[in-house]
Amino acid sequence: MAFTTQEEAVLKQLAAEYPNAQQITDLPTAGAGEVEQGHVEITTAAGESKKFNFFQAVHAKEIACRRWNETLATPVGEAWGNIDFLRALPGVLGLGCYLVADDRTKRKLDPGDHYKFADGSPALLDGSMGQYMWCWDAHWFCTKKEGSYLYEAVSLERLSGWECTYVPAGGTSALGFGVMDRETNKLCSLISDLPRYRGGKGNSANGHPEWDGTYKSMLGKPVTEMFSYTFSARARLRGLGWEANWYVSRAVQEYLFRIIMGTRNSQSPVNPDKDANGLFQGGLGVGVTQIPGSLWNEKFGYYPLIPCSAGVELADGVGEASYDVKDENDLVIYAAKIPVFFGLKHMWGNLWNVVRGLIINTEPGDGGKTRTYVARSMYDYEPTAANDATIEGMLLASEQPRVEGVIKKQSMNKLCCMPTEVGGSSSTYFSDYFWTDPALYSGLRSRLCGGAAHYTSSAGAFCANAHSAVSVAWSHSSLPLCFFEEDPVMA
Repeated sequence: MAFTTQEEAVLKQLAAEYPNAQQITDLPTAGAGEVEQGHVEITTAAGESKKFNFFQAVHAKEIACRRWNETLATPVGEAWGNIDFLRALPGVLGLGCYLVADDRTKRKLDPGDHYKFADGSPALLDGSMGQYMWCWDAHWFCTKKEGSYLYEAVSLERLSGWECTYVPAGGTSALGFGVMDRETNKLCSLISDLPRYRGGKGNSANGHPEWDGTYKSMLGKPVTEMFSYTFSARARLRGLGWEANWYVSRAVQEYLFRIIMGTRNSQSPVNPDKDANGLFQGGLGVGVTQIPGSLWNEKFGYYPLIPCSAGVELADGVGEASYDVKDENDLVIYAAKIPVFFGLKHMWGNLWNVVRGLIINTEPGDGGKTRTYVARSMYDYEPTAANDATIEGMLLASEQPRVEGVIKKQSMNKLCCMPTEVGGSSSTYFSDYFWTDPALYSGLRSRLCGGAAHYTSSAGAFCANAHSAVSVAWSHSSLPLCFFEEDPVMA
């Protein structure tokens, strides 16, 4: 067989380079960043040879991830890794609303109409067919720091080389707040105008019955003004696995919002359009955060403004619902906007949420420290005033700034969701506020999250208030019912 002149030239070149060839075991190890940028050859279904990002090839079925360059102030994160999996994440985790029985069996509601089940049969949201819950399937939440980038990911597998926390399947109230059955003393998540579910003052047997039939009626409203451990105890009357705003449940909402929506600025405007990759972008608007505090106090005494039924019309949608707050003359005094995240309403604004299973220890004095502790087990944590008065047996999660301000950095260690640095603005970094004042508010404190209806841009999905004692019970604070199918044990 004779070779052409060109073929002979190629063979001579190969023979010259052969002595310098290396086996794979002789090659130096590539850095993580180099692996991310490397490529491999693949054969398409059409038989074509093409290059493919090596890292995506390895993790093609595992990771839904956003990353943030921490040298930049922008709250917008970059989609990274498997874009298809990130796009599919809401469906993969089964995000949306369900009716959940006390034994924690659940039935999916129609994604477009919560007054029907997914099979088309009628669904009642009054508690007779189960609690109205926003649910997720089991997954791993994973983070890593690499160079200037912070990565946050959800995976169905534990990822090697990442800090990973297993999160069991569970859910939280689709309403965003708690409802009290004043006959059984059970915490609920339902929509009903019956007097037995009257909202407002939780420490009173009947709330404010004198307001029934007036513009500030508490019928059909969330329950407030009750100790947080009482919320927990009344949630647990439903049986094993039930609680009130356990810190892991709150964390799921916060990191899923960042990963799916791609921003840390939850109050940025709603963008109905997907990006070029078909991913969500933008925030969910200001929420119920714009009423002047003086007006709220004058008309409602800081008790709930918005009925539990508001926002149900969006079903499993992502966007804003509207509700007009009226006065005694039937005049609109505040046009409220309600953020809805795949059916979850009021992730921020309206009423403060008190976080359970988490205690902030603020030491007094200039040399003191502020540290956050979390309970190792939800099932084993007894909801009593005595347990709330100690951090014994709890796990150290993070250390907080000693001055307040807009959050620049946040710790997700042990899913505590607590700020570690402040100094941002309402349009940069996390865009939400951290309240602390060791000189005035020392000792054991609760984390209040979300912000109330008059907190404007300081509120948001990631804000944290460390002013309040663990015994907090305000007219404008509540706790949503939550559940887990397994104990969310923290390592």
